[in-house]
Amino acid sequence: MKTEVAQELGIQFSQDGYYGNMLTRDAGRIGGNITRRLVQMAEQQLAGQQSNWNQQSNWR
Repeated sequence: MKTEVAQELGIQFSQDGYYGNMLTRDAGRIGGNITRRLVQMAEQQLAGQQSNWNQQSNWR
């Protein structure tokens, strides 16, 4: 997910895996976007579980 977010933000990773020359601001942008996506994914999962729970309770 890290490289996908970085690519979307236009941030290039070095081929050797060294990140010492990355700006702190860029690393923070990547981390913030990853966190935002994880929260969205969790909210979607919870919404799906709530929907499933409501459907099951309607059957009773």
